[in-house]
Amino acid sequence: MTSPLYKTKEREKAKFKRILEALSQLNTKELMAHWIDQEVKESEMYYKLYTMSKEVNWDERVPKLFFSMYKDCLGHAETLLKLYRTMYPGEEVIKVNVPALEVELSEDRLREMVFKGNLRGILEYLMGTEKIAHDVYSYLANHTSDEKARATLIWLAEIENGHYEKLRSLYVALFGDDPEEEEE
Repeated sequence: MTSPLYKTKEREKAKFKRILEALSQLNTKELMAHWIDQEVKESEMYYKLYTMSKEVNWDERVPKLFFSMYKDCLGHAETLLKLYRTMYPGEEVIKVNVPALEVELSEDRLREMVFKGNLRGILEYLMGTEKIAHDVYSYLANHTSDEKARATLIWLAEIENGHYEKLRSLYVALFGDDPEEEEE
């Protein structure tokens, strides 16, 4: 009999594959529009974590990092928006119907994790999403012949790697060990 956890992991892999296929079909304009939206959503999630983490008695570095990540994501969205407007002057940012690559926790789930004190779990989750995003953008960069798209994808991969490293550094500082990488 197949375990429910296995079925969930298989569904997640299938969903991830569909998102990857959809992202690989986007042109530079669509990819930039999609990622502007994703950076804004990610900033909102980090801001929620920042405000909630201030309500609990966690190390002061935790809300400080979440606030920094919030500002980083907003800054990345603004930079992408400026680049979009430079590349496509006078055009509105298009809407792209591709699900988020980085699965966002609902506010209820975030609140539950914060107020149950599951900081290790939160950081591991966030590192996992940043790593997935990095890996996908690196993969897409290596599999496109469009030089503008490749440059954008490499830049996005570097952003995600920077997010991962900030989270990992805090994790190591707080827990004294490196987070375990999930084996396939």
